[in-house]
Amino acid sequence: MGTNASRLATALAATGLVVLVAAGCDGGTPSGGPTPGPGTPTGTGPSATVSTSASPTLSPTPPPTDPAIVFAADGIGAYVIGTALSDLSGRGLITGVFESQLCADSKGANATGRYAGQLTFSFLANRLVAVHTTAPGLVTPSGARVGMSLAAIQDIYGSRGTLITGTHGNKALVVRVPASGLAIVFYLDPTNTKVASMSGGEAQRLEDAARTGEGC
Repeated sequence: MGTNASRLATALAATGLVVLVAAGCDGGTPSGGPTPGPGTPTGTGPSATVSTSASPTLSPTPPPTDPAIVFAADGIGAYVIGTALSDLSGRGLITGVFESQLCADSKGANATGRYAGQLTFSFLANRLVAVHTTAPGLVTPSGARVGMSLAAIQDIYGSRGTLITGTHGNKALVVRVPASGLAIVFYLDPTNTKVASMSGGEAQRLEDAARTGEGC
């Protein structure tokens, strides 16, 4: 791995957030957004400030009933994995679209409206392949969210979750959806004890980014 890739993967280990540009290969959070992950381009996109420091020991919660906050492997709200970039752009649902610096035909973007500052996106061949968040207010269908301890997440998912370790010692819990090619990945903080961010989308790309810092 070259100097740039090593620095990007180190960012993953430091923050736990993988924000993949359009292919899960490099950062989908423009500068000023939620803490960037591997390959994050700098100096692009609008500002989005999200912090999880206020809720260091969140406990498992009942599955959410408000569909607007359900963060699933296939996306959230109108941001459904597989949706065309042109469709989301045409409806004014994304902003700050930028080209990946590391992966061909890859783009990143930010959410608008109620999800502004809470979601970032990765596109490959102008198709949505991953959704990312550091916002503790968004909850998976099983009741997991950013800010929970690793132990709490493992209690929720049990044997469905697989803990993986990246090349720089960073850890992530992967929960795959059977027969779908999709997953939710929970990226841990530098202590590897608490969820710092989560992504939903194409499972292999997300796992590759968690392991190596690159998901091309």
